[in-house]
Amino acid sequence: MTIVASINDIPSMEQTDAMLEELRQLPRNADTVKLIDDLLELRSLLGAR
Repeated sequence: MTIVASINDIPSMEQTDAMLEELRQLPRNADTVKLIDDLLELRSLLGAR
């Protein structure tokens, strides 16, 4: 997975997809689900640009 360069940088669609793929392989708990939801929301915002 590509690591985002800085906490202030907005990840690209490709980076977001890579992070989602990694998270989908983890056990589903509240933290993982929250991260997936947040990334899906970010992905939808990236797609609206």
